Amino acid sequence: MRLTEIIFVSAMLALIALGFLGAYQIHFESLMPVEHFESALGIPWRTLVALYVFLVLIGTAVIASAAEILHIRELESIVKDAIVIAVLSIAVGLLTIAIDLERVERGAFALLGHANPMSVMYWMIMFYVLEVVFLIFEGWFYFRADLLAQSKLKNFKGFVGKLLSLRFIGDLLLRIEIVDSPKLRRIGKFFVTPNRELDMSFAKPIGVVALITAILAYSNLGALFGVTYIPLWHDATTPIYFIISAIIGGSAVLIFTVILISWLTGSDQKLSALRTLKNLLAFSLIVAILFNAWKFILVGYPAVNQQAVISINNLLFGEYALRYWTFEVLIGMIVPLVFLVIAGNKIKALFTSAFFVILGLFVFRIDFVFAGQVIKTISGVSIPTQIHPFEAMFVTGALALAVFAYYLVYKLLPMEVEHEA
Repeated sequence: MRLTEIIFVSAMLALIALGFLGAYQIHFESLMPVEHFESALGIPWRTLVALYVFLVLIGTAVIASAAEILHIRELESIVKDAIVIAVLSIAVGLLTIAIDLERVERGAFALLGHANPMSVMYWMIMFYVLEVVFLIFEGWFYFRADLLAQSKLKNFKGFVGKLLSLRFIGDLLLRIEIVDSPKLRRIGKFFVTPNRELDMSFAKPIGVVALITAILAYSNLGALFGVTYIPLWHDATTPIYFIISAIIGGSAVLIFTVILISWLTGSDQKLSALRTLKNLLAFSLIVAILFNAWKFILVGYPAVNQQAVISINNLLFGEYALRYWTFEVLIGMIVPLVFLVIAGNKIKALFTSAFFVILGLFVFRIDFVFAGQVIKTISGVSIPTQIHPFEAMFVTGALALAVFAYYLVYKLLPMEVEHEA
């Protein structure tokens, strides 16, 4: 292990430990006890919700499934990365909302006969869980041939390949002499023999279901905000805008990841996907700019809803204005779009654009959650706008956990291996 790698691993583990400490402080040693509205006076605990929205709306799942279904050859090299990033970001996102909601074990009680089908949150959680399940199955068929090749290695990676490819099941079925069943032997041969064409015949229909489920999950999360009484959120366009922002986030994260991997490994294998990802990001940014403008006009139109006007004015011209115009609009949309149009396919320009978009999206999630509650009070007390240090600790740790998990996956799975034609 190189020195830079040791420093990276140490830093990630330290940040993850800091995040767990923040979560522990929030629930067991907070400055004031958490009340029924998930708030204590002066400690609103809203940043965890913003982080959850940021993580689960990284729409690499849509890009992966669409690339596979539509046979977009330029994106084939990054399908693995897209699936892995989607699974890890959703998993950490669900962990984040679990920390926020507490007592998540009660979810099993609800699912075993006490579910409320009228609850938008219930369907949101269900769609995200189903999306992860379908992505895992889709990814397994996409990885299977390379996992079988990796299983032949005589080291820990070989063990991982044998375990995840389920080759041990095939070996067991083929070695049992007392079983003379043609069906069992065919199953055994399937688990030990790579067959790219057969794998794709399973992966593509699962990818269709995963794509549909992902869109339902993104839009349902937008509906969860849209059905509330809060004026800034109570808007039928929110589900659509969440889908658009998920595609923006997925494109930016994949561009950022592909270029970073290329720099770290010296391989240009995945760079062929950049042109398509760049076009997708640029187009979705243009749509987002127009959509964002019309959303604010419709929600904050004078004489329609005075409380909505207060929220919009506070976001555009008040307390959040500097963050909104600087990070969300200028850094998050305008500058990246200019770079994408002017700089063309220059690697550094693409990398900078992707980083700016990710930063802008993160600020957007925070502002969206915070600014929506400007007019809200709990027990007559206005909710403050600052981020509590415990929240900042957990957010840092959660992001580090997602990055470190991807690093481990990249070290243990055949991410760079191409299937044979």
